[in-house]
Amino acid sequence: MNSTNKYHSDVIWLSKIVEWGNQYTTSTLLSAVLTVGWIPIVTTIIAVDVGEADRMFLIGQSLACLMVIIGPFDVWYFDQKLLPRFFQHADRRLTPTDDPTLAKLSRKYDRYYARYWWVNVAIWVILVLGVFIVSQSYFQTQGITTIIEQGAYLVFFIYWLVIAGLRTHAALITVLAIKSFAEEAELDIEPLHPDGLGGLSTVGELAIQVTVIMSLGSFALPLSFELASEVAFGYFVYIGVFLFILNLIVLFAYPTYKMNRRAQQVREQALRKHKERIRDLEQKLAIPENQDDVDAENHQLLQMEIQRARQEFRDNQNVQLYPLSMSIIARLVSSIILPVLFIFFDIFISDLISV
Repeated sequence: MNSTNKYHSDVIWLSKIVEWGNQYTTSTLLSAVLTVGWIPIVTTIIAVDVGEADRMFLIGQSLACLMVIIGPFDVWYFDQKLLPRFFQHADRRLTPTDDPTLAKLSRKYDRYYARYWWVNVAIWVILVLGVFIVSQSYFQTQGITTIIEQGAYLVFFIYWLVIAGLRTHAALITVLAIKSFAEEAELDIEPLHPDGLGGLSTVGELAIQVTVIMSLGSFALPLSFELASEVAFGYFVYIGVFLFILNLIVLFAYPTYKMNRRAQQVREQALRKHKERIRDLEQKLAIPENQDDVDAENHQLLQMEIQRARQEFRDNQNVQLYPLSMSIIARLVSSIILPVLFIFFDIFISDLISV
């Protein structure tokens, strides 16, 4: 088994904080909540007065808070587990030899994730702080009026945008990593692999789990739509929602398309090689044999070799390619159900709750 260090070098700053907390607890999830994840809970309690705020605002705020409590954990999980494990499994299962290309790619995207996180966070700074500024009059109607309450709510917004930016960053790194893997790595599809996809479920696992992490952003949709309907510059909110949904679509569709195309090319190359091998063997078999025992034995061996080559051809021809598996497709689709549910919630349920 390859060393994990081969596929992991840099550590993002939030993972370092969570790792520090692991000194005091055996649960990484608990460490993430106790070190950083408590911030949205405390700031919400300080900023929001249950007696003054509307019911829909309270529901939206609670869901938005819930969305980011475990944010430090999923940042750690992507950084320490998902991304390194993808390259490790790909190297073991999908390449014919120990491919140095994968180690190079893993270090490259590990470094990008750890060092350039601020690029995606900066986008959310503009959008989220823009929403915070233009929504001040609405927040005051919800009882967020004092300097302490407004300061606490600003901290909540800053924390929220950092987590949203880091999740978007993970999605971007996932898409780029799978794209580079499909284009640069030497791929070897195993027709008899237990996953039924020639070993390509490794790619699906990364795409699915990151899509699930991204889909947690759906918890912010009720609050987003509430703000959009109440403030003068609601387009700030709609831009943010559009970017979120676009991220989900790209994360869902692009790796699927890229890997399916690459797998088809590899399979076609394998089928051509098997065809050529079968023709060569058949030509040898067509050469008239002598009557001695050695030639008769060679004749039987050639027939067996042709049968084996034809079976390998059929195995490659019949192998399903990612994502053409009901379990993979079902998990990919289920990961984008949350946004649909929360949009449905806002359209059909919110009016009933606010009555």
